[in-house]
Amino acid sequence: MARVSAPPTAPPQAETGRRPPRRSGRWATITRWVSRPALAVALLGVAVAVSVAEGQPSTVERPSGVSVQVPVTPYTGGVGTLLVVAKGHLVRFDTATRTAVPVPMPPGLTALRAWTQSGHDLVLGRLANGRTAAYVLGGRVPRRLGYAETVAPSADRGAVWLVVRRTATRVPLAGAALRSVTLPQGSRLVGDTPSGLVVSTGTVPDPRFPGKRTPTPSPRISPATPTVATPSPPGVATTPPSPTSLGVAPTPTSVPSSGPGGVPLTTMVVSYAGTVRFLADAEALAATGDVVLLRGGDRQLGVISPRPGPRVPRWLPNLSAVQVTGPGTLDDRGTTFAVLARQNDYARLMVGPTTARTDAAIRLVELAGGPPTPAAAPPTFTASGRVLVPRPDGRVVYFTPGERRGYYLGDDVPTASSVSQA
Repeated sequence: MARVSAPPTAPPQAETGRRPPRRSGRWATITRWVSRPALAVALLGVAVAVSVAEGQPSTVERPSGVSVQVPVTPYTGGVGTLLVVAKGHLVRFDTATRTAVPVPMPPGLTALRAWTQSGHDLVLGRLANGRTAAYVLGGRVPRRLGYAETVAPSADRGAVWLVVRRTATRVPLAGAALRSVTLPQGSRLVGDTPSGLVVSTGTVPDPRFPGKRTPTPSPRISPATPTVATPSPPGVATTPPSPTSLGVAPTPTSVPSSGPGGVPLTTMVVSYAGTVRFLADAEALAATGDVVLLRGGDRQLGVISPRPGPRVPRWLPNLSAVQVTGPGTLDDRGTTFAVLARQNDYARLMVGPTTARTDAAIRLVELAGGPPTPAAAPPTFTASGRVLVPRPDGRVVYFTPGERRGYYLGDDVPTASSVSQA
């Protein structure tokens, strides 16, 4: 019988791995189509469009400054004595001994803002008749400075400016003559500078909150210059700080710059003699010394000098996916700003130098505790240049400009609607 030889066998596969199964037909066509680079670009465009439609920041936008986190663990070290407005009452809180002492106020007065100026504790509050007034506390009887719709410290810190129906009156803290200036129609007082009173008309309307809270990714971090990390916040100087932006009305008095009856965004300087000088087509948020902090119609921050002569605002870097809502403040030298902002419906604090050239110089501090409150108090600076700000839930955050970490001052600090260094 003839021997039938077996057909030749295929050579064995290498031990490095199995050969993938061969696919044909419709699946092969889909595989070749998906592998094309053009499809990846198209899918990325669809993802960006959906993200923007859902209220999320675009993945191709510029970086949003340098993110600063605030640990949940409270910092219980000493950062000086605080004046805390808590549920309409005024409390002096010593962070070294962790004790709170109520500050006596006139009967029937509900505290709105409080600060220390030239060794005096001052409070702006609402009376039982609905009007607001400013008082100097201490002594046997608090001294009423007068009714005030808006209040701002004088440039020399020896007096306060009280505004009632367009009339700004300079009231000294200790015996001197009064001085009154008539402000332009529809304007509001922002601050006093050696060049005159800074006033502003119009305001950038705040955007509406989304229908529901949407997840917000942490802002992307830009390269920044190295900073020396500190294990804990350094102590605060004992010299009281100079309040620079308390010119905030306790009730809304500004007219939006858009819609029916809207007025243009304008910042002006009013001399003590009453003459008015145009400064910028923007809204003033704070003023001190030789610096005015502006917010343009597109919500970009800028700075300008209030001195006479041709002036052009110098605009600061704009952070993507972040909306500057205000209010804001400047330190006593005008070198650092602190402004409330929001990212979707999450509260943020923007802090940076007024000379910032890139967004890497601006810190974006996360403020937990719920969505931003419409009538939030402005942040305040301490004498050593740190920032104090209440969160939406009333907890207090303490931040050193330039750092990458903030501090939460603890649950024993009274729930604050306004806080400043005493």
